[in-house]
Amino acid sequence: MKIVTVDQMRTIERRASDEHGLTSPLLMERAGLSVAELLRAHLGGDVAGVRVLVLVGPGNNGGDGRVAARLLAQWGAATTLFIWKDRRLETGSPSQAATADQAAVLDAIHHADVVLDALLGTGHARPLDSSLRELLAAVTSERRTRPAMLVAALDLPTGINADTGEVDPGTLHCDLTITLAFPKVGMLLFPGAAYIGEMEIGSIGLPSGLADQITCDLLDADQIRQLLPPRPLDSNKGTFGKVMVLAGSLPFPGSAFLAASAASRVGAGLVTVATTPDLAPIYAVKLSEATFHLLPRADTSPEERARALIEGLRGYSALLVGPGLGQADTTHQMVLAVFAGLRSMPDAQRPQLIVDADGLNILATVERWWELLPPRTVLTPHPGEMSRLRGGARVSGGYADRLEIALHSAAAWQHVVVLKGACTLVADPGGHLAINWPPNPALATAGTGDVLAGTVAGLLAQHVVAESAARAAVYLHARAGLNVSQRMGTAGLVASDLLSEIPIALRDTRDG
Repeated sequence: MKIVTVDQMRTIERRASDEHGLTSPLLMERAGLSVAELLRAHLGGDVAGVRVLVLVGPGNNGGDGRVAARLLAQWGAATTLFIWKDRRLETGSPSQAATADQAAVLDAIHHADVVLDALLGTGHARPLDSSLRELLAAVTSERRTRPAMLVAALDLPTGINADTGEVDPGTLHCDLTITLAFPKVGMLLFPGAAYIGEMEIGSIGLPSGLADQITCDLLDADQIRQLLPPRPLDSNKGTFGKVMVLAGSLPFPGSAFLAASAASRVGAGLVTVATTPDLAPIYAVKLSEATFHLLPRADTSPEERARALIEGLRGYSALLVGPGLGQADTTHQMVLAVFAGLRSMPDAQRPQLIVDADGLNILATVERWWELLPPRTVLTPHPGEMSRLRGGARVSGGYADRLEIALHSAAAWQHVVVLKGACTLVADPGGHLAINWPPNPALATAGTGDVLAGTVAGLLAQHVVAESAARAAVYLHARAGLNVSQRMGTAGLVASDLLSEIPIALRDTRDG
């Protein structure tokens, strides 16, 4: 599923008209039909007797709303249109219109079961007109007293900048947004993303191929299904690769458990934890299925410990470095020596590398650190780690700056960047960007990043290419989180709750 800017959407619609004869009135009919159908489905499949108030703006968004209202009325809904510019209420047909004073508008809002915002859509980037803010404020006020009233938006809630996610103070918090053809970038960026509610994609019947040049994608099941490795019947554990995990330390023993378990849960054939003899018994208590590659004791030279790790990588297809390692001087030296050892390995023997957490923080202390890594390493920073990797420049957790930062960094470093946040991004050196949706505050807890890193590693072990492994891992991790939060709510999830959900998310994605 492509994600578009306003200009890109206009170009697509212009090409649809010029090359395929899909005129604006025809697209408007299709848009209105799709909105009406999706709204009816959201209401349980029957709109008979449902009181729908459509707030109609002066442009195409308002025209789409008029079509949707007409069809909903044909299906039995009691529809009322408020024509904002003319301050006119219509019931049934334009011939039954009357100029509406404030009391009449408030009464229409008060009696509505559904309010559909079809006012301005994607083409509006200026502050809202005061009368428009008053109208939207009236809907917000009514919603507070009647939470069961459904507030929906056609294409985009009025007041959100479709490119940046900036929000006018008058913008409605919607329960449902039916966006047309493709999601708009601003819908997936904060603060706008908090106003979208549930997102549905309405079809306007565009021919295939018009968006092929768009390089920004929404992660969805159809895309991810094609990236998942096969599971042939005549498999053995060697079929699905081996992961080495260099993670954990005495203050952070859970990191190794979470990362190694996630790699197993996503289907890797064998997971090995590289650790010292004193820590191995601690990890073995919970990691029954893992094996252990014992490194020299912590008081041994960092170079010797790194050499022991490199020598143990024969036959491994993925190496995860970083979660919970700490940043002691000896750890710092060992990790850099591991990276040097990887670079010296023949390409055919070198496992695919993913660096997370303390591995990233160690890299950030080195000038031109990206040159220390094998090509197309997967990096999984949260905003703070990304800031350090970029020399201290601030990185937000969900705002518009993230798009350019992720794309520019992936291209400059020539590595795959998974920029974690409310809507995690995956950027590759070729200029492709993917955004995960929806945001889930249940995942904002310690250890979930370790699970994500292990999920990436498990897919890399199964010979999924770096960009695809990163996308699939982000999607599966998020689906697992949604599965848990649907049962438990948005607070109280702990990272280990995700582990048993990863194979369920994997199965559901494969099965469609």
